Amino acid sequence: MNTVDLLRKSVDLDLPDSRPSTPALMGLVAGLVGGVGDDRLVDVQVVAAQLVGNAYRHARAPRRLRMYRLSDRDLVRIEVGDGSSSLLPVLGRLDAPEHGRGLLMVNRLSVDWGHRRDGDRKTVWAEVSLA
Repeated sequence: MNTVDLLRKSVDLDLPDSRPSTPALMGLVAGLVGGVGDDRLVDVQVVAAQLVGNAYRHARAPRRLRMYRLSDRDLVRIEVGDGSSSLLPVLGRLDAPEHGRGLLMVNRLSVDWGHRRDGDRKTVWAEVSLA
């Protein structure tokens, strides 16, 4: 079930077979975290874009995006699920020629991040500060 509840500050979407447009994803993030400073908004947008991009680049469907505010901790939690439980996220290298630095950005911009397996699926998640 797909839901976007900006009053409750949550997004829960089955992602399509083709990667969603960057402006559409950035708009979802802006709607979710509206009212924070531009720096924090960009941090959340970059982390969301990297996690979604990795799910399309390295994993198979089905894919799901969940984002919600943890108001008691002033954080946004971003979760991207996919159908590739055996392919776990790996930090890239700064000297990588073209690709492989996305999780380094996630690591830098997030308070915490990680992954969990659930049967034949996995979810990569990150928590980004809004303070």
